[in-house]
Amino acid sequence: MGKASRYETLVKPFLQEIPKWYRDMTERQIAKKLGIAVSTWEQYKTQHEELRACLKGGREELIYELKDALRQKAKGFHYKETKRTIRDVDGKKTQLVEEYDRYSPPDVGAIHLLLKNLDENWHNDDAATMALKREQLELSKQKAEEW
Repeated sequence: MGKASRYETLVKPFLQEIPKWYRDMTERQIAKKLGIAVSTWEQYKTQHEELRACLKGGREELIYELKDALRQKAKGFHYKETKRTIRDVDGKKTQLVEEYDRYSPPDVGAIHLLLKNLDENWHNDDAATMALKREQLELSKQKAEEW
């Protein structure tokens, strides 16, 4: 039996971990973590279906998490904030931990993005502005033709 390929020794053992890494790292960073060149990484992606499936699963998980975070930001949410301070109390350093309940209000940008992408009937474009943009485009085309 021959020597195991670099894919078998450097990549395959980490197929369970790669989708988790994909949440916080770029593919370039993953390749570096695995100890392979980016060009080799690209080659492995074309040669090995299991690696492509692994990356697709990681990408889908990341997209789901990002959509969820965007929805949460659009709706507003409550969260706990912890503040740690060290104070001198009677000549002795004491660590104080304070917890606060905070509220993040709905974000207009997140609301706009979600509506724009999820509701096909929602339009936030002003008709007058759109007419001016069309007119500007026509003038630009005429100038280009004359030149």
